[in-house]
Amino acid sequence: MATIMDIAREFLELVTMELDPYTSQKGVIKTEGDNKIVLLSPAHIQFAKHGRGSGKQPPHEAILEWVKREGIKFDGSTYEGTAWAIAKSIGKKGTSNWKPNAPNAMDEAITKNIDTYNDKLAQMLVVQVEDQLQEEYRKLFPERTDYKF
Repeated sequence: MATIMDIAREFLELVTMELDPYTSQKGVIKTEGDNKIVLLSPAHIQFAKHGRGSGKQPPHEAILEWVKREGIKFDGSTYEGTAWAIAKSIGKKGTSNWKPNAPNAMDEAITKNIDTYNDKLAQMLVVQVEDQLQEEYRKLFPERTDYKF
């Protein structure tokens, strides 16, 4: 039978699958101790999914990491120069996938998958409670062999 941790991990995997297609940096699910699971998603997931409007440059360091990782360099430029040019362009024009007033990407992914999580969790709890009730009835009424709830 699945544990609460198993169900939580499955839920976070669904959330991650919703968000991962939008960025080259993928979400990471970490187990911390016996009863904590954490989803680490890229800080820029909102912008990766719903874009960025004009008016403010994105962090230069994040773009520099990206251009280095992807090997992107404009002709006659360095990675540093390419990153600055991209950041300035985004600050001036925004990105082509920008959606004004877009919902929070993480909230969107959670909302889309929360019913699956709740259903699995409820089913697990029903089975556990039913098993406990069966055991108590066996103690109280050992002569009976069937217990239906």
